[in-house]
Amino acid sequence: MAEEKKTLLKVTDLRVSFFTPVGEVKAVGSLSFSLHYGEVMGIVGESGSGKSVEASAVMGLLEPPGRVVHGSVELEGENLLSYSQKDMEKIRGDRMSMIFQNPMESLNPVYTIGNQLVSVLREHTKERGGGISAKAAREKAVEMLRLVGITNPERRLNQYPHEFSGGMRQRVMIAMALICEPQLLIADEPTTALDVTIQAQILELMKAIQQKTGMAIIFITHNLAAIAEICDTVGVMYGGHIVEQGTVEDIFYTPLHPYTKGLLRSMPRLDKERADRLIPIEGSPINMLDPNPGCPFAPRCESCMKICVRQHPEKTTIHRDHGEKGFSASGHRVACWLVSKDGGKRP
Repeated sequence: MAEEKKTLLKVTDLRVSFFTPVGEVKAVGSLSFSLHYGEVMGIVGESGSGKSVEASAVMGLLEPPGRVVHGSVELEGENLLSYSQKDMEKIRGDRMSMIFQNPMESLNPVYTIGNQLVSVLREHTKERGGGISAKAAREKAVEMLRLVGITNPERRLNQYPHEFSGGMRQRVMIAMALICEPQLLIADEPTTALDVTIQAQILELMKAIQQKTGMAIIFITHNLAAIAEICDTVGVMYGGHIVEQGTVEDIFYTPLHPYTKGLLRSMPRLDKERADRLIPIEGSPINMLDPNPGCPFAPRCESCMKICVRQHPEKTTIHRDHGEKGFSASGHRVACWLVSKDGGKRP
């Protein structure tokens, strides 16, 4: 019998809204998932689907007018939403870290790279009650820069962010996120602003570091190819909801939700004829100020039924026994009336 995986992060019925002068924007609605130790979970979806808002809520980085209106975020059984900002500052960067979308804006331009890396390490080791000398912290910073592939790290520590390229700044952000050896890393579209060659290098780097340290990763992106490269499981988000969730093999080889199928149809593939046209998803994204009570994808779905507009589908677990490595026996879940227990046959 396979050993049961232990849960590191558990998000239950998380709902996030932005209260604006024109009304409540329901950015994330009823989001639930579990992340195990050492697991890499991908969150994929188009812009505006709630991926980054979900990450900010988990990290405790939401600012007004954004607010968590319901749910819980448990790290090793501790509900982070009950913590004060002072308590969260001790956890962020230490037990859980985040790589932000834009490395150009995430580093302080008036401090050297070494100063920023060393200050993060010394602050969190002091909070742990141990402390670390400036010399030891600098040696650790050199080690981390070398780990992320930056040459001549001793000299680079004395340089400023403007002296680094975009790809190198992204590597520095990864080094800063990992320097305290966190249990959880949230990578929010870490390759978006980089060219294809650097993207591939960053993905290889993250995969190697994850295998070396055993940390869990939430990898947020709209790039399905990156998901296939680095992730174990995938959550497909649309309109603030995870509409389908399973292993990479589940999602790529047996997609069930119409939105997931649409994403895969719109992705270029090397095994297709050059003359084959990509099929876009018709329609516009959902209005989060006034979402319909049913499935968020219903207005754009070719298979939409009456019940899809009126009632939100519950998640259905797909049981299968492929006997093949990678396919989940009971972990493939989809929120769609087409595959619900009653087959969507309600009037």
